[in-house]
Amino acid sequence: MKFRKRNSLVDAIQWFKPGDHPAVELHDGQWRVSTPEGWRTVVPGDWIVTNDDEKPFPMNNWIFTNLYEPVNEAD
Repeated sequence: MKFRKRNSLVDAIQWFKPGDHPAVELHDGQWRVSTPEGWRTVVPGDWIVTNDDEKPFPMNNWIFTNLYEPVNEAD
């Protein structure tokens, strides 16, 4: 599903359990995503956001829903 933040467009999937997004891995006993800055922890309800560089990163649900709005892909 696509979402919009101001003038940027991202793909995002809300993560709740293993298998919801391929970038989320069990690492050192925690669910995490490998980012250019290192491993970032993911908890149920977080969003896995992928922007133009195609590198996924996790984002807290509250932050995500306050920054992004859904895009009607039919438009």
